[in-house]
Amino acid sequence: MFEQKSYRETPPQNPLSILDAKSWYDWLWLGALVVLPFASYLSLAILVTLMLVALWQRGPNIRDYLWHQGYGLLTLGLVISACFAVNQSDGWLQLANFLPYFLLVGVLATAPRFRQSDQFFTTAAQALVLGSFPFSMAALVEYVVRFPSITAQVGDWAIFQWIFDVSFAGHRAHGGLSHPNILGNYLVIILGLGLGLLLANRHSKLSSKMVLAVAMAVALAGIGIFCTSSRNGLLAALVLLAIAGYCARQHRWVWLLGLGVLGAMAAGLATLGFGGRAISLGLFTNDPRIAAWQISWDLIQQRPLMGWGLGGFSDQYVPFSVTDHERLFHPHNLWLYLAGDTGIPTMLMACWVVGRSYVGGIRCLTTGEGHPILLSYVLAFTGCILFALFDVTLFDARINVLSWFIVASIGILASRPQATTSPAAAVPARQKRR
Repeated sequence: MFEQKSYRETPPQNPLSILDAKSWYDWLWLGALVVLPFASYLSLAILVTLMLVALWQRGPNIRDYLWHQGYGLLTLGLVISACFAVNQSDGWLQLANFLPYFLLVGVLATAPRFRQSDQFFTTAAQALVLGSFPFSMAALVEYVVRFPSITAQVGDWAIFQWIFDVSFAGHRAHGGLSHPNILGNYLVIILGLGLGLLLANRHSKLSSKMVLAVAMAVALAGIGIFCTSSRNGLLAALVLLAIAGYCARQHRWVWLLGLGVLGAMAAGLATLGFGGRAISLGLFTNDPRIAAWQISWDLIQQRPLMGWGLGGFSDQYVPFSVTDHERLFHPHNLWLYLAGDTGIPTMLMACWVVGRSYVGGIRCLTTGEGHPILLSYVLAFTGCILFALFDVTLFDARINVLSWFIVASIGILASRPQATTSPAAAVPARQKRR
């Protein structure tokens, strides 16, 4: 029932630059993805239109693909949890954080153009990485302006009011994305995509200008993650840099870039602290997340099969059960959130559906059969997984679209491996079968 469909292998595509996507269809998808962080409503309108057209053109194919990949059973589990939700209206409403994105995966995975060409995914990765410049720069400016001595000088300037009109506390940057954790997750995705592009450069033959631009974007993304003062963002960045460092052991300049970003983060932590707080063990042992996890675990034990319904954690939360938090919308861990709100079986099904694409991508890379650009998407989704250990950002449509786009991209690229040595390959590539 859950068999992995294979597609006819296509000949290697010519490397392309950011201007090589000639199809209007490609341009609509690229435009929607790049515009997403800047104008989310416009982007979502384009994506909804594209998905409706795709449903009209190949609805049965999309339905069959989603069923064979397990999304049908996952949808059933979510619907059942909504039927038994403590807060019925919230339980049904929050299905919007899941079901449209399943459709997005089906639309992308069944599009003949994407199944036959890797060029779109290379271009999309480049466009997303380069599109992050304004947010990384904004985060750096915001972090600097938030120093008390500088705030005293420019705090009443109209141009900087967006920095102070926020709901969160601390010396943290949000870069215009509403919250530091949202910006942190976004930049972690960009960091993964950018590192993968740099590692794949030997195979994709990017121009020197493009390589320089991507390297600058990667460096600024690392600095931006530091400016968010997001601990899980920093953890994800460190792991991604460590993985990239291992993969780049034969690419000295990529390795040096990673060391430079790590050095800058370490120097910043040592001299500036973390979000206005000095580095100490208590910064981690006294984290409110620990209390939230305990509350979530107690709720899971009470309703392990059906859960409390989406939004159930927030509905059952007793004000100030976690220090200084009158309201808490999720337990700051994706797996505890899913297990508590939808039940353990549905959580495991979600892990199976998404995990099989992710593991398939890793398998292609480690055997040397994956297309080089696959590494970018695997690293980006690895960052999403690491970030989800300590926060749940799927309530933000911008992050949700990017995350599911990456899941779909991994599934597409891994389903038709190329006879090319991957930059992440740990063993020699298999010889091409006759």
